Order: sequence, then C-alpha cells, then structure tokens
Amino acid sequence: MRHLILSMTLAGLLTGCAVSSPPPRPAMDLATDWTLATATADPSLLLQDDWWLAFDSEPLQQLIEQALQQNLDLRMAQERILQAEAQLGITRASSLPGLNANASAGVRNTSGNNGQNTSSESSSIGLSTSYEVDLWGRIAAERAAGKASLEATVYDWHSTRLSLSASVASSWFQWLLLDSRQETARWYLQAAEKQLAFIEAAYQQGTATPADLARQRSQVISQQSNLKNLQHQQLQTSNALALLLGEAPQQFQPPTADLQQLNPPRIHPGLPSDLLTRRPDLARAEAQLQAAEANITAARAAVFPSLQLSASAALASSTLSLADPVQTLNLTSGITQSIFDHGVRKRQIQISESRQQELLQSYHKAVLTALIEVEDALSNERLNHELQQQQQRLVKETRLITSHTERRYQAGADSLNLLLEAQRSLFQAEDQLLQLQQERLNASLNLYRVLGGGWQQENVWTNTNEKD
Repeated sequence: MRHLILSMTLAGLLTGCAVSSPPPRPAMDLATDWTLATATADPSLLLQDDWWLAFDSEPLQQLIEQALQQNLDLRMAQERILQAEAQLGITRASSLPGLNANASAGVRNTSGNNGQNTSSESSSIGLSTSYEVDLWGRIAAERAAGKASLEATVYDWHSTRLSLSASVASSWFQWLLLDSRQETARWYLQAAEKQLAFIEAAYQQGTATPADLARQRSQVISQQSNLKNLQHQQLQTSNALALLLGEAPQQFQPPTADLQQLNPPRIHPGLPSDLLTRRPDLARAEAQLQAAEANITAARAAVFPSLQLSASAALASSTLSLADPVQTLNLTSGITQSIFDHGVRKRQIQISESRQQELLQSYHKAVLTALIEVEDALSNERLNHELQQQQQRLVKETRLITSHTERRYQAGADSLNLLLEAQRSLFQAEDQLLQLQQERLNASLNLYRVLGGGWQQENVWTNTNEKD
C-alpha cells in the first residue's frame, strides 16, 4: 500500500508539472490614431470622471448627482458587489482549517432474555479539525476565480454608473427639446388658425373654393394633433427621467433650461490603445476571462490526488458527569484519488477550456466593437457640428426673407398668405436647428460614453493569483 500511495503521488507530481499555462491573450493590432481625431480633437479638454461638468449646466449636474444617489439599478449593482464579496469570503474560508466541537450524553437500557435489565451511562466532549493540503493549486485557483468574479462585478457597477449618467443627460436633453418644440407647435397652430380665418373670409367673398377651405381645416387638425403628440412624448420622457432618478413620476418636474444655451464640448479622444484602460465593460470582460483561466487550472488540478489532514481530541466517560474521563487524540492523513469516473473530470476540463476560448473571442469582439463605437461617435460628432453650422446659416437667410416679406405685407405689396408661409418656413428652420442642437448634444454625450466617461483602470492585466 505504501508503494501504491508513493507511486500515485509521484505520478501526480509529474503530471502537475506538465500542466500547461493558459494560452496568452491575442495581440490587438491597434492603430496609432483615430480616423477622424483631427476633426474633433480639442487638446485642452480631457476626459474626466465627472464628465457632465464639461457641459457647464447646473441643472444637469444636479440631475446626475441625484441619479447616482437614488437610482435603483445602481443600488442593485452595489448589492451584487456585496454578494460577490461574500462569495469570495466563503471561498477563502473553505480553504482554511475548520474547527468543530461535539458533545454527547446518554443513558442506555438493555433487557435480556432472562428478564434482567442493565443500564449504562456515557458522555463525551471533543474537538476536531481538518485541512486539505493544496498540492496542485486547485484551491488557490478557485480563490483566484472568485477574486476575478468580484472584480468583474465591480466593473459592472462602473459600467452601470456610466450608462446611467449618460441616460439621464440624454433624457433631459430630449425633454428640453420637446418643451421647445411645443412652443413652435403652438405658433404653427395659431398661424394655421389665422390662415383658416383668412380663407373662410375669402370663401364668403367667393374668392376661395371649398377644397381650399377643407385643406386648411385639415392643416389645423394636423397641427392640433402634432401639439398633443409632443405633449404626450414630453410626459413619457419626464416619467422615464423620474425612474432614472428614483422618484415617483407624479411628483417630478424636470428643471427647465434653454437648449440653445447648452454648449456641447469637443473632447480629445486620446489614442486607440488608451481605450483598453478607459472602458469598464472591457475590464469586466477581461476579469471574466481571468476567472475562466483560473477555473481551467482548478479543473485540471481536480484530476490529481487530494491530501486531507485531520485531528481530533476527545474526553469520554462512562458517567453523565464526565467523571474520570478517558482522553483520546487522533491524527490522520489520507490521500484520495479517483480511479474511474466515466470521464467526468475530463469533460469538466473540456468545458472549462471551451468556456475560456468563448470568453477570449468575446473579449476580442468587445474591443473591436468599442473601437467601432468610438469611430462612429467621432463621425457623428463632426457631422452634427457641420449640419448645425449649415442650419444656422439657413436660419439666418430665412430670417432675412421673413423680415423682407413682413415689410412688403405692411406696405400692402404682399398678401397675408405669403407672410404666413414665410413665417412658417422660418419656424420650421428654427425647429430643425433645435433638433440639430439636441443631436449634437447627444453626439458629444455619446462620445463621452464610448470613451469610458473618464474612467481609468490602473492595471488592466491584474494577476489574480497574487496573494490578497
């Protein structure tokens, strides 16, 4: 038996030395700069964790700070961190020696065939402990996997925080746009009603047809529907913003501001290689990959023999009062090795290795997706900036046309119909400028989000096998 145990141990040691380390992560061939970086970069404006301050809006700052304090999704993410911490504590505790205490006392009555009864008493008290020696690193690997899982949960909280702050800003911008567009819609309705009155008078005089009258009435109905639709959208946006802030929608009223006065910052995107340490979702994917690598190590180590050490000490007596007890001390060690398990452990290793490869490809895809998101955000930011400048020129020209038509109308050279059409064109151009302002704010906001919002990770490739 001694020779058998020695042979099993040596075989395990030799096999353990032959275990290969997890495959290296793929080299990411990253460009030295973004395609559109020169068109949008502002070297004086760098990413900061409180990125919303760059919009120079006190109401926006208050909304985001309230959301970070009261949002329910963020609180749930915090609870998941506590759960992961507790799970890691369980993993660590399971690798340490445990101490158990036991005590017993009893009376035994025995009836013989001769009708005689015998009675005996007994009592005992003892302590026992056991410990598994981590010969092959399985326990350490399980602890490393737990630590990586905790890190992934923390990074998930940061991702939730970034997404939350961006959603609050985007919802507020949308609410401001709808509020401003309602003013334009009310003017459209008033203009349509004035034009309807003009056509009704012309119809009474016989200079307008029934079709002209019906057409203008349909315009009034259309403008009324448009105003109601904008009011409905604004209410829904307000309710969505209240949910992000953790408030009841019935008691919530978003702060007002002039959408045109909000100045979207044009931030410096940095380098593509910096993105790996800026986005918490990439750090989360990486931590999951580290946990998978540790699980492979644990699965491989489970194939080898396990060494268990145990000790117990007890006091036993033939009386209930532990009088004149007998002292016992046991020290044991045992080696357990699975001989035949129908390939269960082998398949567990295959599952762990396949899971690691899946996460490896998922991480690679996440990096490529992040690079694409930044390029798209840079393109959208530049496009919206150019479109807004063009629309500003269009509004300027339309104002000149409207001003000229108003003077001609006052002089009797143009009709009211022409004046209303000129004013309608002006308000349509200004309404489009408002929408472009909101789109540009969202483009700048989205660029902050895809760049990580100023979040930084000191060391992406953290070695989770190090001692805590």
